[in-house]
Amino acid sequence: MMSYIIGPDARISDRTWTFQCISNSSSKEKNKKLPFAIGETKEGCDVFNGRWVWDEQRPLYEESECPYIQPQLTCQEHGRPDKDYQHWRWQPHGCSLPSFNATLMLETLRGKKMLFVGDSLNRGQYVSMVCLVHRLIPENAKFMKTDGNFDIFTIKDYNATIEFYWAPFLLESNSDDAVKHRIEERVVRKGSINIHGNYWKGADIIVFNTYLWWMRGARFHILQGSFDDEEKDIVEVSTEEAYGMAMKSMLRWIKRNMDPKKTRVFFTSMSPTHQKSRLINVMGFMECPNVSF
Repeated sequence: MMSYIIGPDARISDRTWTFQCISNSSSKEKNKKLPFAIGETKEGCDVFNGRWVWDEQRPLYEESECPYIQPQLTCQEHGRPDKDYQHWRWQPHGCSLPSFNATLMLETLRGKKMLFVGDSLNRGQYVSMVCLVHRLIPENAKFMKTDGNFDIFTIKDYNATIEFYWAPFLLESNSDDAVKHRIEERVVRKGSINIHGNYWKGADIIVFNTYLWWMRGARFHILQGSFDDEEKDIVEVSTEEAYGMAMKSMLRWIKRNMDPKKTRVFFTSMSPTHQKSRLINVMGFMECPNVSF
């Protein structure tokens, strides 16, 4: 996945949209520093430059121990024979990333709202976060509820919530139903981010994602009026233009509604393509022999 921290320096123009790391300094070196990295040098640490290493301390939770994972995503329950894939951890070359500390995370979330917004990729991140912390919370001090586009996990003793909001395009679309959204002809309404954005206000940590749902070919349908109009004004634009429109709308919404001194804003774009095992050995290249998928 490609992730960005969105700060007050994010730029918007008619032709380009740019993400920049949040920073109170223009120093290039400071932009590269990470408060959670261990052993980084004064030049900082590139966490994207590294390798996957085997870790006997993983996984951090067992699938069977977390009741919040959707049944269709329970690999072990559906007969996956191995667990080796759960032991891999990302190791940057120039520093180390500390192991997740559930107690520290709960203290960090005390009195706060953490919100994931987007499609099933962010729903997976949301569920994983809940699974990582829920074991430390007494049964009578936590509960999960679904309300429209929201899934909300409440931690009473910490006055905190971890939430997910279904909005696969961020803008209003004909795929906004959190359950029934498998629609062949996807249509997104231009300039409609406030339809969903009004529900995002007040978050202390917000994580956006959108990408895969836009990838339906070279052209995309954009609604210029309202979904309530009898005769809908739908135009066809390039997918690149449509996706850029959504990014600019998101950045404008953040600038108008988020205080960078109070709220941390993250964006995740695309996830890696997961090919079938028979496609790995293409042109004689076999990097992962005997790995099940």
